[in-house]
Amino acid sequence: MTVIENRNARMFIRIAVPVLLTAAAVLCALFASDGRKYAIITVIVTLLSLLLFLSGFDKKRIGSRRLVLGAVFITLAVAGRFIPQLKPLTAVVIISGMFTGAETGFLVGAVSVLISNIFFGNGPWTPLQMTAMGLIGFFGGVFSNGLKKSKILLALYGIACGIFYSMFMDIWTTCSATGSLQLSAYLQSVTAAIPFTVIYAVSNVIYLLLLTPPFYRKLERIAEKYGL
Repeated sequence: MTVIENRNARMFIRIAVPVLLTAAAVLCALFASDGRKYAIITVIVTLLSLLLFLSGFDKKRIGSRRLVLGAVFITLAVAGRFIPQLKPLTAVVIISGMFTGAETGFLVGAVSVLISNIFFGNGPWTPLQMTAMGLIGFFGGVFSNGLKKSKILLALYGIACGIFYSMFMDIWTTCSATGSLQLSAYLQSVTAAIPFTVIYAVSNVIYLLLLTPPFYRKLERIAEKYGL
């Protein structure tokens, strides 16, 4: 396979996998809310997350080093979820995408949710949580240049992620309550969640503004030293 074909394959995976995962998560909310069918979709989400991560490998050494950094971020994100109320999970996932790439950001987001849900409880909501948090990390990598340069853009992205995550998870809230995705019921769920969404969005901004500068200094040194 030529270099161009490799790049085209990676680009296809980079676009197709997030789309497939989003569809799978929504289908899980719609059709797998009873029984344990959601476990199959959880496995699919995990495997596709790994595929997306592997598609970002350019060189073996760089790939393995990104994997190590990804594992460190996953550990920090899981630990952060145990902090009551204002949790730094989303901020850590965003930062992982910004400094280790979109593919790694997706993996960190998805796997962090999967591991932490061992303690907080797995269920039909897990694939939605994994997908939403994965997308947050993924687009943190896609928009990394702008997010690194502007605190305003970083704060706005933190707010957007809080709103997106809350509204995405309201799909599950609506489906579990009504058995279908009815627009009126969904809007009621979104409206009822506004206070929690605001707190979540504000906490994202606080953690991003506090954590990004020290992470930036440390990870830039690592990137320079190891050629990441």
